[in-house]
Amino acid sequence: MATRLVDALQETLEGWQADLPAAWLPVLGEVELGFDDCDPSLAFEAWEPIFPARRGRVFPGAPARAHILRAFDDIVPDSVRCVVLGQDPYPEPGFATGRAFEAGNVATWRELDKMFSKSVRAYMQQICAARTGRPEVATSFHAWPGLVHEIEAGTVSLEAPGAVADRWVAEGVLLLNSSLTLSRFQVAVDPHQSRGHLPVWRPLIQAVLHHLAGSGRPIVYLGFGDAAADNLRLAGLATAPAPQVTIQRAHPAFADELFSLGNPFLACNRHLADAGLRPIDW
Repeated sequence: MATRLVDALQETLEGWQADLPAAWLPVLGEVELGFDDCDPSLAFEAWEPIFPARRGRVFPGAPARAHILRAFDDIVPDSVRCVVLGQDPYPEPGFATGRAFEAGNVATWRELDKMFSKSVRAYMQQICAARTGRPEVATSFHAWPGLVHEIEAGTVSLEAPGAVADRWVAEGVLLLNSSLTLSRFQVAVDPHQSRGHLPVWRPLIQAVLHHLAGSGRPIVYLGFGDAAADNLRLAGLATAPAPQVTIQRAHPAFADELFSLGNPFLACNRHLADAGLRPIDW
């Protein structure tokens, strides 16, 4: 029997603040999620998932440590030097971890080929280009098979998929999505997402961005896709004065458009260096 998406989200997210790490409670503990902005006409079937799961709950087949607020684990607000802002969790509970552009349950980089979404591949091609100083590995998807061969041969040094996001977080990168949950997906954004999940999470995302911008520290915001662009615009970060820097790119799912522009990870490091700060070891 169908119910309303807003009711399902309210039930799922009741007491969500308890899942926050202690360091983020002063920043986000008083946020009221945007349930009033969720379209009440959106129906939700009892068999549909809302994922990732809450902290401490088990979703069958989910990656280890995956949960809705995973992005805030292992990083405190004062250590954030770069915000990577994506769109939403990967549209399969076995891949969605709660951190942006992290694919769970993937043991080797070759296994990304089993994902119908190419966004992780495009993202990692640009990471490898930034690491190696070789822009040619991030010019098109045609470069991906050769890059995987080099990774496997050790010519390109890259951690296993399950470890690389931990590296970024340790470097001060907050891996955040514009929506922290998902229930339905289509390439042309599903109404569940555009009129449901995204508006529900917008107050929390705005609270994160406003808090970081108000810190007075140089922070770089890398936005990928339209949902990220909307959040950065609403937060006023696109026109914020230094030390806040915004770099906007197409979502990596649209790789040709992404590859046609400058490498955002190199751009991030240039801005940090200009501020006299250590670059991020991507």
